[in-house]
Amino acid sequence: MPKTFKNKIKLFLAKRTLRKKDVIIFNNTVFSNVIFKGKAVIEPYCRLTGDSKIVIGDNFYLNAGCHLLGEIAFGDNVMIGPKTVIWGRNHGVSKDTIMRSQPHVKKKISIGNDVWIGANVTILPGVKINTGAVIGAGSVVTKEVPSNAIVVGNPAKIIKYRS
Repeated sequence: MPKTFKNKIKLFLAKRTLRKKDVIIFNNTVFSNVIFKGKAVIEPYCRLTGDSKIVIGDNFYLNAGCHLLGEIAFGDNVMIGPKTVIWGRNHGVSKDTIMRSQPHVKKKISIGNDVWIGANVTILPGVKINTGAVIGAGSVVTKEVPSNAIVVGNPAKIIKYRS
């Protein structure tokens, strides 16, 4: 959302309305096309851009400096550490067209209930993170994460399961 005076007023009013629904969005955070289904806390310096929409479940926490883009669905009781990027689109890579002219390739990202995503994590398009998973700090998630798995690394690999 551009930083025009009109858009600043819209953002202020949206935050005020959401506050009545127990959604707390701190300053220097911008969002568009986001649906909140319950309580949520969004820390400062985050950017949430639904393309087409981001759906956020109840009891959601997003730490500072995160960037969410694309069609993303979050379950309930999800915690996300600072500076995490969840990116649901990418450029095409056909060799017949220069990179900057290629259309975006969009894939939905799905994150289940009771998921903890650590700091500086990157989640790529099309990924599904199932219920109870833990994503270690600095991980790059490129494929589906099973329920209750603990994954770390680049690319993220299962190291154990929650017991």
